Amino acid sequence: MQLFVKTLEGTKLFNVQSSALVSDVKAAVQAKEGIPVEDQLLSFNGYLLEDTASLAEKRIFEDSCLHLSLRLLGGAKKRKKKNYTTPKKNKHKKKKVKLAVLKFYKVDDTGKITRLRRECNDCGAGVFMAAHQSRHYCGRLIN
Repeated sequence: MQLFVKTLEGTKLFNVQSSALVSDVKAAVQAKEGIPVEDQLLSFNGYLLEDTASLAEKRIFEDSCLHLSLRLLGGAKKRKKKNYTTPKKNKHKKKKVKLAVLKFYKVDDTGKITRLRRECNDCGAGVFMAAHQSRHYCGRLIN
């Protein structure tokens, strides 16, 4: 029976008996490709094939396609979890200020209203500037 084996270089055609074992197919691949049997991994329908299994047992029939991959050595060790020494940074929580408008205006005993903050000349009325120690700053304007 004919089998297709998909290798790294391309798909190759192999003639084997229908009662053959997977190890017989691997030996044929070694003869044709030169890849040692112990380095070969054959899979069919996503499942790895053991050397002792027969082709009929794994339902491999005429014109089936087997995939050949190579065994790889090693693999990295599992890394140890990093132990952080500094505490996590707390996110800023916005504080809701009740009657926040009272920061911007002052009402006298006579009922006269005075502004406590300067208004921005560029942004217009209703936009107040932040009062720092050395300057006034409008946060709405982007320089």
